Amino acid sequence: MSSNRARLDVLVSECRETFVEAANKLSALEAWDFSCPCVVLDGRSDEIKAVVVGVGSIGNLVPTSAAIDSPEVKEWLRIASEKSPEVAFAAMLNGDEERAKRFNEAYEQLIEERRTGIKGLWSADDLCSFVSRSQAAFPKAVSAIALLPGKEGQTHSILTFESNIKSLLS
Repeated sequence: MSSNRARLDVLVSECRETFVEAANKLSALEAWDFSCPCVVLDGRSDEIKAVVVGVGSIGNLVPTSAAIDSPEVKEWLRIASEKSPEVAFAAMLNGDEERAKRFNEAYEQLIEERRTGIKGLWSADDLCSFVSRSQAAFPKAVSAIALLPGKEGQTHSILTFESNIKSLLS
């Protein structure tokens, strides 16, 4: 069993009341909308934080980056984590001029996000996918996001999952 999976199991168990609260709110709704409750678990430190929030407000709790959706920035991040940031810069800026230009524009956007205080934990695509999964799970399951400690040089990892309402309310 992976350490993230073990940590997630502990978080869900310790935060069951939060999941029950979300399940009660969700079961009272007749249709899905952006106010549908979901659970955000922050298990990046010893002090676990769990909150029920409308799915439309997730971006307020889990900072989202538009810049990391760029294929070039994703490639740069992959190379940087496998080798080094210097090697990644060289790989992205040498070679195809159009690719280098796209990378430069996206990287500048990433730097601007960081400068203004946005330290995106996930991409806008990830957020949209989570919202879609929440809608698909309605009304049978509560959608959840778990922020976990990173490994191998990462600052964090994110797991998304659903928890069945029947099992929460029985």
